[in-house]
Amino acid sequence: MTHSGFSRRDFIRVSVMAGGGLLVACGGGSSGSRPTTPPSNNNGTPTPTPAEEFILGEFMRIGTDNRITVLVGATEIGQGALTAIPMIVAEELDADWSLVSAEQSPVAANFNNPYFQNLLQFTVASSAIRGYFDAQRSVGAAIRQMLINAAAKLWGVNASSLRTEASYVIDDIGGRSASYGELSSAAANESVPSNPPLKDPASYRIIGTSPQRTDASAKTDGSFKYGMDVDIPGMLTALIARPPRFNGQALSVDDNAALAVPGVRSVHTIPGGVAVVADDFWAAQQGRKALQVSWNELLAGRTDSASQRNDYNLRLNLPGLPIRSDGSTLLAQLQASETLSADYYFPFMAHAAMEPLNVVVDYDGSSAEIWTGTQSATLDKIFAGVVLGLLPDQINFHMMPAGGGFGRRGNPLADFVRDACFVAKALQQPVKVIWTREDDMKGGYYRPAASVRVSASLNSADEITAWTHRAVTQDVTASLYVENALDALHDMELPPLAELTDFETGMPYKIDNVLMDAHLTVLPTMPSLWMRSVNKFSDVFAQETFIDELALRVRQNPYTFRRQLLSEKPRHRAVLDAVSQAANWGRSTSGVSQGIAVMGHWNSFIAQVVEVSVSANRELTVHRVVSAVDCGTAVNPDLVIAQVESAVIFALSSVLFGEILLEDGVVQQSNFDDYPVLRMHQTPIIETVIVNSGNSVGGVGEIGVPCVGPALANAIFAATGERIRELPLSRLNFIIA
Repeated sequence: MTHSGFSRRDFIRVSVMAGGGLLVACGGGSSGSRPTTPPSNNNGTPTPTPAEEFILGEFMRIGTDNRITVLVGATEIGQGALTAIPMIVAEELDADWSLVSAEQSPVAANFNNPYFQNLLQFTVASSAIRGYFDAQRSVGAAIRQMLINAAAKLWGVNASSLRTEASYVIDDIGGRSASYGELSSAAANESVPSNPPLKDPASYRIIGTSPQRTDASAKTDGSFKYGMDVDIPGMLTALIARPPRFNGQALSVDDNAALAVPGVRSVHTIPGGVAVVADDFWAAQQGRKALQVSWNELLAGRTDSASQRNDYNLRLNLPGLPIRSDGSTLLAQLQASETLSADYYFPFMAHAAMEPLNVVVDYDGSSAEIWTGTQSATLDKIFAGVVLGLLPDQINFHMMPAGGGFGRRGNPLADFVRDACFVAKALQQPVKVIWTREDDMKGGYYRPAASVRVSASLNSADEITAWTHRAVTQDVTASLYVENALDALHDMELPPLAELTDFETGMPYKIDNVLMDAHLTVLPTMPSLWMRSVNKFSDVFAQETFIDELALRVRQNPYTFRRQLLSEKPRHRAVLDAVSQAANWGRSTSGVSQGIAVMGHWNSFIAQVVEVSVSANRELTVHRVVSAVDCGTAVNPDLVIAQVESAVIFALSSVLFGEILLEDGVVQQSNFDDYPVLRMHQTPIIETVIVNSGNSVGGVGEIGVPCVGPALANAIFAATGERIRELPLSRLNFIIA
């Protein structure tokens, strides 16, 4: 039997833990060879005693006190993984939710994300819930059956006569019951069911409800532990002086002034720069300021935003790699009454997460413990082993919750972990390596800049007969298809480009002839990385603003125009209708203009309406954002709404302000003062409606981002008659109220 790639044999093993509880493990093996003393398990319980440490390598434990602890393989980055994933387990287990808590799992193959073929612990691509959903259901159902079987033996009855409810096995005929905690030791001796029955979704009593987040109290009172909170005995702090341009290397270092700063212990040259190690952050910062470094910049990047934009715009005139081709676009264009087109440009943007990057490494030459908030724990551990010269079982890697990620903490090259390991290797003493926000803002990685051209051909009846979409960008999800490397790769069998790239190829409108192509540029000295919604951010902006333009060109309402073109896309249509109703489309208050956009991805669908007003001196006020989202099955509706709300704020920050400028290879921005994010007084009313389709689980971490920009731009056009073809809006002399 398999569920989402797990085999039953490898999926679950059980044993009795100290004190008589039940251990449940996915696969076989714990997280590492070294005993571990984590700073906190973030579930409000005391730090485990040495006798309990082995438990941290397991998936779930049921204590004799009837409390259930679920270890979560996805990183908690604010999205609610520590709540939603335990809810899935508890549902099938028929557990008392009030007795369920969660912990971040160790980094081990047992906890790999099924969405990535069980190869990685990777929390990207809106995959936390839709990746783990089926597997977690199976675990809960299997353990529930084992508890029933244990009770049946204990009472000498047929297991089929028993039922469960709220962490109890109940014998209605015999008039008795036993808690899961009481049965846990005996259940550990039961064989693992090969095919446990799963609940009919109609009988869910936990999934689909909105209990309080398991981490809400600790986050509210400040006791929740992030990577930045890790503090171990003897730990020093390090900051790294980095080259002003990417790929620069330290040529010569004068550390006399730095070492003279009180508290500074040592200075080390590493591949990423020069590390200043001190007793605390302040001393390290002062030491870094005093450091004198000459940089070798022969191989340094010289990206310049202005010239890069010109280059991208020129490439828009050349055919790219086809990624979607329907019908005969060229013939349709030749037969059209007219063809309209528009070009768009999107600059580099920074992730700008609230918690700065940080890594703690305790390396003694033969083993290591590492603590960090990361979205790509498996790859980080591999790179750490390479740098430190250790095997995986010599590293105990603690995946900590993170104060925001947006993709920055999911770097396949593990840049911040590698840096920390190089420092620890030189130091061989516990050290916390911190990237200040300025370090990350100036030192990358970024949402890549992009140019997009879209065109539409109309026949004499004002019907769209052809659509083209061309993008020029660094698509980090399709690096294997870099044009410059195609010659070398032509004999290899690779998946279709559309399956690897994150370009928006799912343009949903009923158009017979569609051609989408792209130029995947190579900029090895300009670090780029996926960022929340990846290429959807730019591709959907171009698509949805241009569709709006076409609607008005043929004298139709933008909502009804879209609705007609979505006649074969019922889920798109459903969210479009829902948001139209929720936002009272077409009947906004005087002086307020509306814009609308729709899309589907990650098995989820969303439509959004943005309401704005623009004064005569271009003061832009965003009054309200209304969203209708269909994510199939909403495990926790409040978490879905929170995700959409956070996506709206994230998207508005990018659309209004987001721009990283480079001059001769040097990033000009440094912190929130010159790279602002949305302030509270600028935040609009945000309303979200969930459309329950009953379909399989979809992703919600990113779906709320891409439509905000085009809906906002369409609203601005409705208010001013001005088309928005580049971002951010602050660059177009709008004053953000």
